Amino acid sequence: MIKELDSTISLVKELRLRSWARTHYVSAEQRKETWNPVVLDEMKIKDQEMSESEENSMDARVTSMFVPLAPAVNRRLDEAHIEASAPHIIKMHDAATRRRAYQVEDLMAE
Repeated sequence: MIKELDSTISLVKELRLRSWARTHYVSAEQRKETWNPVVLDEMKIKDQEMSESEENSMDARVTSMFVPLAPAVNRRLDEAHIEASAPHIIKMHDAATRRRAYQVEDLMAE
């Protein structure tokens, strides 16, 4: 913690200001020079942390893009898949067609 910024600030107040600065972080372009020096210092520290984490995440992304494959001794080629036969769908009739079918059956039974 930077004591030389303002020697009159108590430790508790400085911690509160640093916590506030992390919670209400803004980019460097949006900061005003009139803000408390402790707040500006903490936001600069967060800028550094964010740039370091961004660099590390880029390295992690590049290394994770390539997955090493185990060397294969036996290479296997599967046969082509056989097409499944078309499903047998029972033709659904509407109510009028079913009634006519029953009437025809009744007439034929007489």
